[in-house]
Amino acid sequence: MAYKKFDEAEKKVDQSARRIYGAFPREMERRALQGITNRVLGGTNGTQGPLITATVADGSTGGIKTTTNVTCLINGEQSICIAQDNLKMTAGTMGSNCVAKFLVCTGTGTSGTVIGPGNVVSKADYATVALANAAAKLPDLPDGYCALGYALFNSPAASDVVLESCGLLSTAGTVAYTDLMCMPYDD
Repeated sequence: MAYKKFDEAEKKVDQSARRIYGAFPREMERRALQGITNRVLGGTNGTQGPLITATVADGSTGGIKTTTNVTCLINGEQSICIAQDNLKMTAGTMGSNCVAKFLVCTGTGTSGTVIGPGNVVSKADYATVALANAAAKLPDLPDGYCALGYALFNSPAASDVVLESCGLLSTAGTVAYTDLMCMPYDD
């Protein structure tokens, strides 16, 4: 005679609700939801008040900087991201006459990092620069991070750009910065 524990689960019962990540059958959906819920709360005192963002801008000697300390909510925990100058992007070369987005984000207890580029778009493939800019997408937000902003970088028409050495300063092309409160779900 086979014995069974009185509260043993039936073999046909789905146990995914008992696991944290099992409730989301696809990693892509879990990461998208996390990107929206991990967000900037406001200033370092943790209150919202007027909208306070990291204020992403050109670094003083290269790279990108955040000029404002912000409080972030990352995976349900409050974290402070301090202002940081000269955040470097991934080393590499971006072709001439191209456009790409670089994501500025932070993890718990960090002062920020630059991820990217997302897809690199050739401006020659589009009728206008505005259409090429719209086709450029943000790279994926790393697991456990909060989006602070992004840089939309247009490389010059005449030459390639070595990313880490130029640091996205406007002398190597043109840069437009956008501050974010959370990862956009349509970009």
